[in-house]
Amino acid sequence: MTTEDMATDVLEHIGGPHNLVSNMLCMTRLRLAVADPSLIDREGLVSIPGVLGVVGRGANGIEVVFGPNKVEAVHHALCRLLGVDPYSTRDATQRPPEPAQRLNVQVLRGGETPAAAGTSPAYESAAPAGAGGDEVMELARLLRRSEKDAAEPADGSLGAPDEAPTALGAQGGAGRSLGRLLVVNGPNINMLGIREPGIYGSQDFATLLDLCRRTAADLGFEDCVCYQSNHEGDLVDAIQDAYGTYAGIILNPGAYTHTSIALLDALRAVGIPTIEVHISKLDAREEFRQVSYVRKACLETVMGMGIQGYAKAMRDLASHLRRQGEA
Repeated sequence: MTTEDMATDVLEHIGGPHNLVSNMLCMTRLRLAVADPSLIDREGLVSIPGVLGVVGRGANGIEVVFGPNKVEAVHHALCRLLGVDPYSTRDATQRPPEPAQRLNVQVLRGGETPAAAGTSPAYESAAPAGAGGDEVMELARLLRRSEKDAAEPADGSLGAPDEAPTALGAQGGAGRSLGRLLVVNGPNINMLGIREPGIYGSQDFATLLDLCRRTAADLGFEDCVCYQSNHEGDLVDAIQDAYGTYAGIILNPGAYTHTSIALLDALRAVGIPTIEVHISKLDAREEFRQVSYVRKACLETVMGMGIQGYAKAMRDLASHLRRQGEA
């Protein structure tokens, strides 16, 4: 089955292209919002080859879980069927969704801009639930299966095996792939250029995304995925989803820096090398900004350099990964 066939089946089982409101890529999942959720055929979606399961997301949202070797190719095929650009600065949508139907997080690549925040996730699965009916554990099981798929060769319709993303890549020295890089941004970072420019500068979020993409490519990272959410649980999910897939994390938790033990616990759980970044100089600001919970799980903290702090953090992380590879 080709990726075009898979994308066509996805459209058919969500009620057709006219029922699709929003189509975004999130880690190993297609994140879709629909106008009429009663038209979704979950059993049909699960029956598509390569689909590991289906996870509900709010009243009008659904996530179709694929293996990482498949999801991006299917997403691009779906965008071709819809006649939209997967790398556009707008959502890959059929029509502008109502505010209550917009999804609150997305994975951003290149020069994309974030979608408006919407409903919080509600997890469910069309596949049989695990012991005790624990839906969150069922999602974790599907994601573990997707990580296993990442190590298996993809068929010809989904890209050659040597094109499959790896967690660590080759770390033997300069000029070789450092693996995949995840940049996680917390609340209000998407408001750069608008939010208190005297503190955070006049450069906007799209400029930050472009800086991250270019710097990661220059340093030899396999790719750079940028993720932003205003919701603490979504940030925890992004860190957990990175396990076994990303070689390093650049993290700006925003205000959650000073409040979130959950983010600290997530970083400790996955054990991925992480550098904390802040655009402003926290130790020169309000007293309540002096505490950082996530710092205990990070290699270092970069702050007060504006968005260029992300570039420094990437350089330092690349040096750390190369030293690891040489050890």
